[in-house]
Amino acid sequence: MFGILKYIGLVIIVSLGFGQTFVYQRVKKKWNSLPVVDAKIKTSKLKNFTNAEGQRVYEAQIEFEYEYMGVKYSSDTPLLRSPQLFKNNNIEHDLLSRYKEGGSVAVRVMPSSPKNAFIEMERFSKLSAVVIPVLIVIYSLAVFGYGWLVTAAVTR
Repeated sequence: MFGILKYIGLVIIVSLGFGQTFVYQRVKKKWNSLPVVDAKIKTSKLKNFTNAEGQRVYEAQIEFEYEYMGVKYSSDTPLLRSPQLFKNNNIEHDLLSRYKEGGSVAVRVMPSSPKNAFIEMERFSKLSAVVIPVLIVIYSLAVFGYGWLVTAAVTR
């Protein structure tokens, strides 16, 4: 019925599912290889603003100072993010509850750009891990199952 389009759709959905997992695993591997240094949290607050699409956005702004290779740096990027189809919306509040102003924390530094350091890496969204396989099954049943159903009805 849909010809080649049904196969293209299936390839796109499967690629999105495996692609986000592959990218996350690569970012995680890089994350584990970054050097760790001690840092002191200077400010910890929730920044809230409206983005270009007019949506309300909440973002944890945690500024911390650290020393790497004898040079002092300051950063306000608490989270190393990876591309995911479905984000965890509570992560910003979780960060603020765990990292308070005046506290000490271990951060990971990008050796090629020591001004960039991160407190933690964004966890892989459970929703992303569950929804994509479910979408693949639903899509397959809807598109390919329809063909099987029509074929079975015609051959009777």
